Amino acid sequence: FAAAAPLLMHDTGMTAVQFGTASSIYYILYGISKFGSGLLADRINPRLFLAPTLLVIAIINIGVGMSNNVTILLALYCLTAIAQGCGFPPIAKAISQWYSKSERGGWYSLWNTSHNVGGALAPLIASAVIAYSGNWRYAFFVPAMITLIQAIISAVFMRDKPEKYGLPNVGLWRNDRKQLEINNRSETGLTTSRMFCTYILNNPVIWFAICGDLCIYIIRTVTDDWVSVYFVKELGWDLIKSNSLVAWFEVGGILGGLTSGVISDKFFHADRWTTILIYSLFLILGMGGVALTIHIHYYLVAICFFIIGAGIYAPQMLFALGVIEASHADGAGAATGLKGGVTYVGAALAGAPIAMIQKYYSWNGVFALLGI
Repeated sequence: FAAAAPLLMHDTGMTAVQFGTASSIYYILYGISKFGSGLLADRINPRLFLAPTLLVIAIINIGVGMSNNVTILLALYCLTAIAQGCGFPPIAKAISQWYSKSERGGWYSLWNTSHNVGGALAPLIASAVIAYSGNWRYAFFVPAMITLIQAIISAVFMRDKPEKYGLPNVGLWRNDRKQLEINNRSETGLTTSRMFCTYILNNPVIWFAICGDLCIYIIRTVTDDWVSVYFVKELGWDLIKSNSLVAWFEVGGILGGLTSGVISDKFFHADRWTTILIYSLFLILGMGGVALTIHIHYYLVAICFFIIGAGIYAPQMLFALGVIEASHADGAGAATGLKGGVTYVGAALAGAPIAMIQKYYSWNGVFALLGI
């Protein structure tokens, strides 16, 4: 949506405030959906959860591309948030049940990288499709077809936890001491509400991770949603050039996401928090670099966005992994759901509030807020 926003706004007459408001509503709905689906995901076979979700997302995207009315378009966009919010928890659950703690960082990094690959390709594909067809609507039709393929793959290959197929618990199979500690502290036979309140809601480690991730999400979402608008409208860059910065950002996220999990596994003995601190320093470095190079040269700005991507997606991935490992052994969906529900409040702050700050205090006010 963000990649097509400049042409979409021009073609439909959508204002920046409408776009920002829709973005805020989107992230609030996404967070609520992620929280609710997280509670359900721990009780449902991931295959029965994920495949229908992807199918619904594809159908809604087709509807967005066919819309002519701004109100209907924005309503479908927000409906997409509800469907997309259901995608993360079942996958988080599957990874937590098929991989033990000593190896989970690397595998979680690999999965997390898929977000960045999609994030890097999406603006480039959208820009190329729009440039080729001259129509922003195809920027929604093409991803819809890709999502349909993903739905089929999920229906065929996704599986429930190993014990459902007569296999041992992954901690026992790998003789993973840290995973066995998680298993031993996790009571069995708990109701969803009891497990959620005891192991998640009253867990200070989880709330520490949520607060840290909240700050990360504000910066990430401003980058995703507003970079193209800023560079096109304020600096006069063309659409492909401005969207390429988002691609650099996502590619940096790929590197950060891939390396952070492996580094935390191999060098810090699955200590996610020390690794987060290291990558946060890269985030500060990248943000300062953009401020210094924005009027000097494109490639300097692109490198800074690459560094920002690494500094955002590595902590984001590790915060999610941290809440899974701090919660109940069977509470991955609920833990990530709570984190998503709260941290996407930060994402919502990147919508209408950012638009209002930009309107009354210019982009300098926006940059000052992000710096704080």
